[in-house]
Amino acid sequence: MAKKIYLSPSNQNGNLYKGQNTNEMEQCNRIAAAAEKHLRRNGYEVKRAPKGQDMSKSIAESNKWGADIHIPIHTNAGGGKGPLVMVYSKESGNMKYAQPVYDALLALSTGKKGYGVRVGTEMTAGNYMPSELSDTAAVSVYCECEFHDSADLAKWIVANVNKIGEAIAKGICKADGKSYIKEKPAAAPAKKDTIYRVQVGAFSEKKNAEAMEKKLKKDGYSTIVKEEKK
Repeated sequence: MAKKIYLSPSNQNGNLYKGQNTNEMEQCNRIAAAAEKHLRRNGYEVKRAPKGQDMSKSIAESNKWGADIHIPIHTNAGGGKGPLVMVYSKESGNMKYAQPVYDALLALSTGKKGYGVRVGTEMTAGNYMPSELSDTAAVSVYCECEFHDSADLAKWIVANVNKIGEAIAKGICKADGKSYIKEKPAAAPAKKDTIYRVQVGAFSEKKNAEAMEKKLKKDGYSTIVKEEKK
């Protein structure tokens, strides 16, 4: 039976991206949509929280559905650089998924340097455990994909949401020992070897043909006057 993965993108639309006309909620929902596409292609059953949904409702939904893996998707702030993945504890069942996901995000990142896999209480103000780690029944892999309060990194996130979502999917596949199935490139449009010409009028006097040509050119059409024998 396919593993169930619940994707919980940030609902924090007040967290603005530096230099970009967007915010954390918008971009994390784009990342989640990409992750869903890539995970489904690789045989996972996926449920994604509706855009802007309250976190407590997402937790309840994930638990009721019986998710095997719960993945909060966020971007970070605080002047840093690089990804971070948080877990409830470094118990082997958590690390099985968290480490490959972190490794895939790190490999994609611009600086190839990040914060590693950390227990949630190590990385929060006041050392509290995020509820999407403490209250979820599933293994929770809490992704802080990159920092959005740097103009360069915010721009990079916006331009790479598909690759970020794919990195999350690749990490999950690696954890499960699956050979990652890549997205098939879009087929190139077929070349057409047929063209269709449109003729406008046939005149017995050249001056009339040239007058029509002049009118058509004025209207923006490419024209040619061709002389033929009757």
